[in-house]
Amino acid sequence: MTSSTVPFPSAPKGYGFHPTDEELINHFLKLKMMGGYDHEVAIIAEVNVCNCEPWELPGLSEIQSNDTVWYFFSPRNYKHSNRKQAKRTTKAGYWKLTGKDRIIRAMSTGEEIAKKKSLVFYKGRVPNGVRTSWIMHEYNPTFNFHNQKDFVLCKLKKNSDDKLTCEEGGSSSNMASDFPNNVTEEDHLEEFLGVDDVRILACKPDKIKGKE
Repeated sequence: MTSSTVPFPSAPKGYGFHPTDEELINHFLKLKMMGGYDHEVAIIAEVNVCNCEPWELPGLSEIQSNDTVWYFFSPRNYKHSNRKQAKRTTKAGYWKLTGKDRIIRAMSTGEEIAKKKSLVFYKGRVPNGVRTSWIMHEYNPTFNFHNQKDFVLCKLKKNSDDKLTCEEGGSSSNMASDFPNNVTEEDHLEEFLGVDDVRILACKPDKIKGKE
């Protein structure tokens, strides 16, 4: 993760913003929820993601770069006043949960700090929605403290049409060794293929092949 927290209209050459899950939660999201630390978290825009379509969100990012991953703080949206069911619809479609929640833990203590949800955007309405290549990880904090503001942190990505090959992404048997302990091979593949495609590949591993 870069040490700078100053937003850039366009990122300088060589600049990249690639925080770990723990940094996203224990630094950026925690400070945002505490309030009064705007200068520390200004690199991530505050946007109600359900007020926008996913293809509109990249233009709202504080950092404009060639990266295909964008980060946003989003106020929680609820369908009802009891605040039990999240609202994830937009004018053009909806975000659909896929897979199981993943527990994010602090590396130093093993304490649970957030649940990470995976979502895919569908155009239209249930049950006739059409899946798109937009995916999002939603980080829901599990810590509590007084006077906190109610936010989630969203990590948005648009999948390319190209499938991952061993030449592009390394040998499938060795992928996980290049990532931190709390990042799995499945996490890595999700970034390129999407959650449902990972499930298919898990059943048919011969589908990931290097070029002859």
